[in-house]
Amino acid sequence: MATQALEDALNIIELLRNEYSMGVSELSKALKLNKNKVFRIIATLELKGLVELDKDTGKYKLGMNLIKLEHSYIKSLEFLEVARPLLRNLRQEINETVYMAILHKKDVIYIYEEPARKSVIINSKLARRYRADRTPAGKVLKRAVKEVGFIVEYDIDTQEEVSEVATIVRDEFYYPIASISVVAPSHRMSMERIENEIKDRLISTAEEITELLAPAFSLD
Repeated sequence: MATQALEDALNIIELLRNEYSMGVSELSKALKLNKNKVFRIIATLELKGLVELDKDTGKYKLGMNLIKLEHSYIKSLEFLEVARPLLRNLRQEINETVYMAILHKKDVIYIYEEPARKSVIINSKLARRYRADRTPAGKVLKRAVKEVGFIVEYDIDTQEEVSEVATIVRDEFYYPIASISVVAPSHRMSMERIENEIKDRLISTAEEITELLAPAFSLD
């Protein structure tokens, strides 16, 4: 019984993560659970600070304590400590927003951001998840399981006015553990600029991070 309650609570958190906010009736319908049961679970999650009620909409959203837990998890990733100064250097070189992302099931989650210092910026992807097959950061991670080298994925999306180019970071066993990507307004991310400026610097940064993670491994 306790195991089922925990599973229901985790399903509620996952729904709120994907939908951002939902009411008790919406959660009840999505999970096929009795409203009273959903309300009891929500009340417990709210007490622990894992969800909170938006008084303006009457719907629930993720709470600050859950964000703190995710932040603690991200801080525990040792490879991020290695990568952080190199990602910062990359952002300084190209002056565009740089991200690191990881796979989680069918999604990709952007776990670190070095924002561009420009007047025209983009909406942050930090701590957000997307379908892995719909973003270069996710596509390159999926490809890298079967392909060798520092492969690259592009998305020059003039319709959304945001473009992204991503490559892979590997661990000491040469297994893909994260992607790094450059994201910028499309008018600053032409294919010419990607090929002549960004691509080589992105791959060079990924190689440096991989070398630091695997000092005994030679890329030659």
